[in-house]
Amino acid sequence: MRFLHISDTHLGYQQYNIKERERDYFDVFQEAIDKAIEKNVDFIIHTGDFFHSSRPSNESILDGLYLIKKLKDHKIPMFVIPGNHDRGSGTRDRNALEILSEFGLRLLNNDFIEYNGVNIFGLKYISPIHFKRNVVLKDILYDLYEKATDKNNFNILMLHLEFASVFSSSELQTISDVPFEYDYVGIGHYHQRQEPIKEEGRYVVYPGSTEYTQFNEKSYVEKGCYLVEVGGKSIEKIEFVPLNARKFLSYSVDYSEIDKFLEDMEKDLNSLNLNKKPILSLNINTQENISNKDILRILESKNLAKEFLHIKIDVNRNKKDILDDTTSSNSESFSAVEKLKEVVDDEELRIKLEEIFKIAESYENVKDLEEFIKHHPEMFEI
Repeated sequence: MRFLHISDTHLGYQQYNIKERERDYFDVFQEAIDKAIEKNVDFIIHTGDFFHSSRPSNESILDGLYLIKKLKDHKIPMFVIPGNHDRGSGTRDRNALEILSEFGLRLLNNDFIEYNGVNIFGLKYISPIHFKRNVVLKDILYDLYEKATDKNNFNILMLHLEFASVFSSSELQTISDVPFEYDYVGIGHYHQRQEPIKEEGRYVVYPGSTEYTQFNEKSYVEKGCYLVEVGGKSIEKIEFVPLNARKFLSYSVDYSEIDKFLEDMEKDLNSLNLNKKPILSLNINTQENISNKDILRILESKNLAKEFLHIKIDVNRNKKDILDDTTSSNSESFSAVEKLKEVVDDEELRIKLEEIFKIAESYENVKDLEEFIKHHPEMFEI
């Protein structure tokens, strides 16, 4: 038996308000579907954030229906859990995955299904704030496990949660909060792919997102999914399957060395031989009175601006602080989240505000953040 594990496809995300970026998320999702068909898998598991918004556009829903139909034509089911981006706003709304479930998507909110001798368990996203209200993850997962009629089957658990191994603010631990009765623990939510971890005979797997969503993701770590082969109760092979995601390139340079840097960057672009225009983040360190537009004009004069789909330029005139790694690191750590710990006594309120700040920090402009808030009113619920 073999299955494909994908996660965080964020279908419909029109990043930077660029239509081509929206198609990127569809294209790479479709590529993963094609890989599943090519590898002749028995099924696919998707560990959350299928859509980027809980209220995706009609076009995004149609894209999702197209992909589900493609799988249905090849008799490959996809099992999915709602991530934090998928969920509806409490009882006032239903998430868009429920529409797709009417056409063949297998949606697991807090449920179990047996498929061809495999137990597949799915838990929808739970906000960290709920784990501060005497909600015990291990108890939830034991109750979920008890729903299985034949516990001798291979047991797959799908989660979309924050664990301490990748989220420093979390207190959840896979080793202590996830029962070892589960043979394969697939986790979404964290976009940076991790190598599969073996814990006491079972595997914990973070496939990461299928496309880059932020500049702080390590561009040298390929995007993709995992192909898993199982024999009986044992995992025989876990293979990483790369996907053709658009590259994010990030640089920090002194303005005094800009000409030499651009020459080297041009050589890098030629050597990378990319089939999609990359996205560029350029941090300029200087004490001179220059602007983002000045840097963009330099890029245009070197015929380099046209080589990128999108360019993000940050000019920082406090050169000393930027070049001092220690100072830079300390200034990053002293964030709004740290300040909250000093001024907000109520722990539940502080956790919720931290959640909101983390989301806000991932957006580069107010317009994109406003659009996210409009489609996610639940983020302000406690």
